[in-house]
This record gives sequence, structure tokens and C-alpha cells, in this order.
Amino acid sequence: MTSVLITGASSGIGEAFARQYASRGADLVLAARSQEKLDALSRELSRTHAISVTVLKQDLSHPDSAEKLVSSCQSQCIEIDVLVNNAGFWMVGPFSNEPLDELERMVVLHNLSLVKLTSLLLPGMKKRKRGGILNVSSITAFQGVPFNAVYAATKAFILSFSEALREELRGSGVNVCAVCPGLTRTKIFDTTGVNPDKILLPVGLPEPVVKKAITGLEQNRAFVVPGLYNKILIHGGRVLPRSVMVRLGVLLARNETTEKQRYRACCSAGETNSKDKQ
Repeated sequence: MTSVLITGASSGIGEAFARQYASRGADLVLAARSQEKLDALSRELSRTHAISVTVLKQDLSHPDSAEKLVSSCQSQCIEIDVLVNNAGFWMVGPFSNEPLDELERMVVLHNLSLVKLTSLLLPGMKKRKRGGILNVSSITAFQGVPFNAVYAATKAFILSFSEALREELRGSGVNVCAVCPGLTRTKIFDTTGVNPDKILLPVGLPEPVVKKAITGLEQNRAFVVPGLYNKILIHGGRVLPRSVMVRLGVLLARNETTEKQRYRACCSAGETNSKDKQ
């Protein structure tokens, strides 16, 4: 039976990956920071689908967390067949205003931990001559995005790394795919203060992203871009000069930044609702 390790599995796209793979009969290893959410999801999925679900609480924004996660799998004799590198978070605003420690957390989480997990689990997949690595990137990977400077850069790293690794592993039995969704309706908006209903780009749902991603991995595609509008944006970026696309990114991102500023103003005035405080 296939064993799938999913990082950032407690909500959003990660939770959707867990539900989709569980429905396919795969055993799961769910990793995230929230023990309570992981435990609740584990109980539900193991009961509904009669699968094995292992919960590992781990904050992958720490430099040594990938080693700890893999060590926990090895100590329980769990062989990982599919690695889903999904854990991540979003910051929006001028680069000069972002706290350095948060920028460092983002780079470690999106890039360093992803590379470490891949490096540690890939040898076993190659030895067994089967496996998959599914990396969650973003449509921001295709160009620089003002007010999302580090986020977009880390996602570009993921896409580039995935494409190169896939070619290296051609014929090995191990597939590699990057999924590049656009804005997706998850709890990521709660942490930024950006209202998904007030931004200019369409906001999709996690489930179609996950289905497209798994299909792309099974077909050994280099990357997949869920959603027609997102595909148009990507192809537009190939036609227009990069300088024009970056400038267009300014117009879109300013709307997100304005929403964030409004959110902070409401927080200062004590006007946030219970959902905003979570």
C-alpha cells in the first residue's frame, strides 16, 4: 500500500491532499504544527477509509525539522512512497516592512526544508524504483511579484528545482511535479488580513488544485497550473516583456496590500470579528 507524507496537512490545500489520497486508499503521514487539528483529521480519515494515519507534529520553519521528521518516520518503519511538500505561508506588503525573522522562516520553510525532505527521502524511492515528489509552488513562480517579493522568489525556486530534478530522475521510476495554483481560498487569508472577496484576481478552491496536482504527478508532468484564468496569466507572461508583467503585478498587489492595511487598522480599533482573531 502507498504511504504519502504531506506537510502542512492540518488545513487548506494540505488537508485536501490528505482527503484525496485517503479516498484512494493510501496510508498517510500528516505533518504540521497543530497537533489538535492533525489528530482530528487522523481520526476521521482512518475511520472513514480504513487506512493507517500517522500524525507528526513538526514546525518545518526550523532548519533541523526535516531531519527530525524523517527520523520519526524511520523509527516507525514507515517507507514514504509519495512526498507532498505543501507547508507554507504568505506575507504581503513592502519588503522593507517585513520582519527579518519572518522572511527567514519563509525561506527555510518553502525552500530549505523542502530540499532536505527531498534529499532524505529520494534515495529510498530510487532504490525501490518507484515514488513521487509533489511540490506546491504558485503562479507567482513565473515572475517577480512586487509586495510579494520573497514569497514569489521562494516559489520560483520550487518550480526551478522541481523541473531540474524531474529531468535528473527520468527513467528512475520516481516522478516529480510542481503544482502552481493561483490564489486559493484557505486560512492563509486569515493570517494576512487580506479579504479574498475584495482582491482583483479570482480565488479558487483547494480540491480542484489537489486533483490537478495528483493527476500531473501520475502523468509525470513538469508542472501543472490549475484554472483557466491562471493559465492565461502564465501564457500572457510568456508573450509580454517581463518588465510589463512585473508592473502589472504592482497594480494587483497594491490591492492586496491595501486590504492588509485596512485589516490592521480594524485590529487597532478593536473591530475584528472572531474569525479574524483566530
